[in-house]
Amino acid sequence: MATIYCFTSTGNSLYTANAIAQEIGGTVLPMKGGAAVCDDSVVGFVFPCFFWGLPRMVDRFISALQITDKDAYIFAVVTCGGSVPGLHGQLKRILRKKGVRLHYAERIKSVTNYLPEYTAKDSEALRQAIDAQNHAISGAVSRREKKRGRTLPLVNRLINKTCPGEGSDRFFTVSPVCTGCATCQKVCPADNIELQNGNPRFLHKCEHCLACLHHCPAAAIDWKDKTKGKERYRNSHISLDDLIAFNSR
Repeated sequence: MATIYCFTSTGNSLYTANAIAQEIGGTVLPMKGGAAVCDDSVVGFVFPCFFWGLPRMVDRFISALQITDKDAYIFAVVTCGGSVPGLHGQLKRILRKKGVRLHYAERIKSVTNYLPEYTAKDSEALRQAIDAQNHAISGAVSRREKKRGRTLPLVNRLINKTCPGEGSDRFFTVSPVCTGCATCQKVCPADNIELQNGNPRFLHKCEHCLACLHHCPAAAIDWKDKTKGKERYRNSHISLDDLIAFNSR
């Protein structure tokens, strides 16, 4: 059996996790909740790159995860818009402390969607390239290939520390066009939003994934003034209902 743990905000990582699971016969679960126990012989992790490293929720989840089979084949896939060296080094260090090792590590170039700094640019050519990469990775995992990736450079650690913290949600603004539909609350993987008198209230445990911003139907949520007027993004293969169902599990 195979279990693939996934952290997703725009659906890129979920799409890849689902594609791999379909080919290798695995189950995809969200990286949330308390300490989980995995007894499977194949364990996968699929997640985006945040500030040249692991999202905090990914770090916490994998650090607490109990992998009972110390000989399990472990793989990781990072979805990332840019080319960042040493992406898997942080994960390798976490797994090493647990007495297991990362056997296969890969990166999939996806749509850059960190709107405070970039504009999301999707294309059919990029989608086809992603599908080809998903298929190639699935084959490599099925064959239990080994590709462990680079160690974690100091620059990655320094840049990752600059990722806005849990209280950074105070920089979100909600415009009067908000309809109180609660989509932001439902899609947030960190359960960081509740509705108060029909308006989003942020609870200061933010992962800075920007799921609330990307998926608001009215585009009412912005990060400071850096995202105003920018087109929001969601993976074209993942519906909003799919994303809500997965992140609210």
